[in-house]
This record gives sequence, C-alpha cells and structure tokens, in this order.
Amino acid sequence: MAGTVVRRRELVSRLLAGICEICGSTDGIAVHHVRSLADLSERRQPLPPWVQVMLRKRRKALVACRDCHTDIHADG
Repeated sequence: MAGTVVRRRELVSRLLAGICEICGSTDGIAVHHVRSLADLSERRQPLPPWVQVMLRKRRKALVACRDCHTDIHADG
C-alpha cells in the first residue's frame, strides 16, 4: 500500500528517541514497567524522581538509562 501512514505507538516513539526520561542520558536505554500507577502513589514520601515522572506522565512504562534503571531497582 503505497502512501499508507503508519503511526507508532507512543512507547515505541519514546524508546526510539533513546533519551532517559529521568536524567536525559543516552547510555544503555531500557524500559521500566510497573503493574499499576496506584501502587506508585502509595509509596513513602517524598516520592523518588522516577515515581514523580511516571505519575506526571500517567504512564506505566518509563524509558530510563542504565544508571537510572539500576537506581530504580535499588530503591525497591
């Protein structure tokens, strides 16, 4: 089908941009997923930066660099 426009899903576009949504780095990009945004809002205060970004974007997936992704899992 010549001329057909294929729209990318938002997550794919964010991943292909290759930029960490927390710090702006481009090193070792990965995607972090959570089961529910409600679980994030129940976390201890103050909320870590990665939680704030996910809640502000209202997205269950976050594109993060290697260092930020490691910090997210270390935060537990």
